Amino acid sequence: MEVLTVITVLLIKVISKNGRRRINRSARAFEHYRFKADPGQSLLRIDKFLSDRLENSSRTRIQNAANAGNILVNNNAVKPNYRIKPGDIVQVVLPTPPREIELIPEIFL
Repeated sequence: MEVLTVITVLLIKVISKNGRRRINRSARAFEHYRFKADPGQSLLRIDKFLSDRLENSSRTRIQNAANAGNILVNNNAVKPNYRIKPGDIVQVVLPTPPREIELIPEIFL
């Protein structure tokens, strides 16, 4: 299976235009993933397929991304119940979870 993972500082929104989906960008952090289903891939729901491949991503998070139009299969937005077929190219854009950073000053004596 071919896998591409990229983390960028872009906000991706899928916008419908004439029935086609396109990507619009503005500033925020998102995780980008690209998978190509194996030729022997059995029919499997997209949310299950991705939850098996994405670490630290719950099935609910993946379903929310699909409902928001952030999961594309062969360049078309899909819903969480879409079934992966052999050779499908899946592109995923997930918001990077917020990270809390606490800075603690060091005191040198």
